[in-house]
Amino acid sequence: MQLQSLTIEFILLQISVAFSPGLIIALVVNEAVQKGRKNALQVAYGAAAGAVGITIITAGVITYIFSLIPEILTFIYIFGIIYIVYKGIKTIQDKSDSLKVLGSASFLSGFKINLANPKMWIFYLSVLPLFITDESNIFSSLIFLGIVTIFINLFADISYALLSSYLFNNSTTKVKRYINIISGVCLIGIGIYLFFSRFI
Repeated sequence: MQLQSLTIEFILLQISVAFSPGLIIALVVNEAVQKGRKNALQVAYGAAAGAVGITIITAGVITYIFSLIPEILTFIYIFGIIYIVYKGIKTIQDKSDSLKVLGSASFLSGFKINLANPKMWIFYLSVLPLFITDESNIFSSLIFLGIVTIFINLFADISYALLSSYLFNNSTTKVKRYINIISGVCLIGIGIYLFFSRFI
């Protein structure tokens, strides 16, 4: 896959998902507040390591299924677009008061939670295939997209780790709400755009 195939909507989608507070970010913030930034960064690195496993496995699964049923990508496109819009709506509706979660063991916790998170598997299986531009090289395309996704998520997690004291001590709910609204609107917009660009 060539670098130019990284479209604007792909980057925006990844940023919107990565910075929207979720399970890993909650764990990162909790670690930073309870044990310090070093532990929070270890959670971020562990989550990235877990995402490497998800990337390799999902790329292999999708490549194998495509070899059996070439038409499967059309169904994945449709499901992926629906999931993006759904994720956007749920992100906007999320009004939980805190980013804090309990318990962790830093790197290993980040690794296990990300690897066992069904939302991560759904995202990699249904959303990344939307951006495949070369159907003759699906595996390497998905690996490339997965690596880009990992780096964007890692950047988001590190940002939260470094800013966690501000986010926790000052206007946690307000900041989280603004982030959710912006992320949710972006996700819905990208989902609608992808639908019209591919099917209309």
